[in-house]
Amino acid sequence: MVYRVSSAHEEGGERLYSVNTVEFCGDGNGNLRALKAVEVESKMVDGRPTFVPVENSEFEIECDLVFLAMGFVGPEKGGLIDQLGVDLNERGNISRDDNWSSNVDGVFVAGDMGRGQSLIVWAIAEGRSAAAAVDNWLMGETLLPSPVRPTDAPLR
Repeated sequence: MVYRVSSAHEEGGERLYSVNTVEFCGDGNGNLRALKAVEVESKMVDGRPTFVPVENSEFEIECDLVFLAMGFVGPEKGGLIDQLGVDLNERGNISRDDNWSSNVDGVFVAGDMGRGQSLIVWAIAEGRSAAAAVDNWLMGETLLPSPVRPTDAPLR
C-alpha cells in the first residue's frame, strides 16, 4: 500500500476512513450545507462482509458541493434477476457453472455479473466464451473460440 499526498491534501483536504454518508443536509433554501455521516466497521452479516454503522458515531461535514464517484457494487437485485430466479453466490454475483450456465436452463452468465468487478479484457474474453457455450447449447456443437473458463482467474 502506498500513502499518497495530493495537492488537495497539501491545501488542507482531510482523509476520512470507514465512513458512510447518511444524508445530504440543506439550508432550507434548496442549498446544500452539510453531509451527515456515520462511522462504520466491517462485519460479516449473513455470510457476507457488510459495513455496519457504529452506534452514536454520526457527525456532519460542512460543504456546499458534492461529487459522487461510485464503483460497481454487484448486479442490481430485484427485477430481472428475481424474475428469472437465478441463484446468487456468496459475493452477490450470479452463480454459474463451468459452462457459463446459471441454475436456470438457457440463462448464461459472463463478465461482471458472474465474476464481479474486474478488467474489461476479462469481460470480453468471458463474453466470447459464453457465446461459444450458448452456441453449443443451441446447436449441440460450436466452432466459436472459448478463450477462458469461469475458473481461469482468481476472483478478487
